[in-house]
Amino acid sequence: MPTTTRIAMLLGLLALVVCTAPAHTETVACTVITSLPYVITVQGIYCLTGNLSTGMTSGSAIDIQTNNVVLDLNGWKLGGLAAGVDTHTYGIHALDRQNITIKNGTIRGFHSGIRLENAAVSQGHVIEDIRADQNTFVGIDVQGNGAIIRNNQVVATGGTTTAGPNADAYGIVVLGSGPRVLNNDVMHTFKQGTGTARGIFFNTVTDGLAINNRITDAGVGISFAGSNGKYRDNVTASVTTPYDSGTDIGNNN
Repeated sequence: MPTTTRIAMLLGLLALVVCTAPAHTETVACTVITSLPYVITVQGIYCLTGNLSTGMTSGSAIDIQTNNVVLDLNGWKLGGLAAGVDTHTYGIHALDRQNITIKNGTIRGFHSGIRLENAAVSQGHVIEDIRADQNTFVGIDVQGNGAIIRNNQVVATGGTTTAGPNADAYGIVVLGSGPRVLNNDVMHTFKQGTGTARGIFFNTVTDGLAINNRITDAGVGISFAGSNGKYRDNVTASVTTPYDSGTDIGNNN
């Protein structure tokens, strides 16, 4: 077979592969959430197939009331901006649940974008590839043991009026034993009055790890105040106190 013919055939096969490959991975074998508020009571995989918004000023837009749940936003937005800065609403909430994964989308304009609370048995949560922006108090708040928070973008957190004139703000908060906060970008976390703006806050944590995060424009970059943990390969800019407590194990600036 002539060389030019072989090349033409190979190019044709390559074009066929490119044309038939999916543009992106999307979760389709799932229970679709189509309206808010929404309560999850059955274990399984849940997803969005479009943007969802609410003006509710209290409660939770999505409340997870069972264990072993994957919530894939599929690149869509969960929005609460219509409630304003006086909102008390959580974007996604759970209390004392295990093995919850939340991923791949935007959570905007809530008091707390994600709040997974622990009263006794919360553990094993994963938060990844989330853009949490314009949430008024906390972007991502994960409590319990063994949590992983990775590859997220947390932007413009602060401004709540629910805590009076001197309100704190937090980009990412973790509480519990052994959390990993890995490869996140936290930008513009701003306080009210004499409050404190913390980019990443390890709150009463044991054996926490903060690795390869980037924090800009905050009062405190990474805080281990009252906690035990180590940090490595993190970068800060325009941060008043880059690191508070914890053990520096190298390559932080």
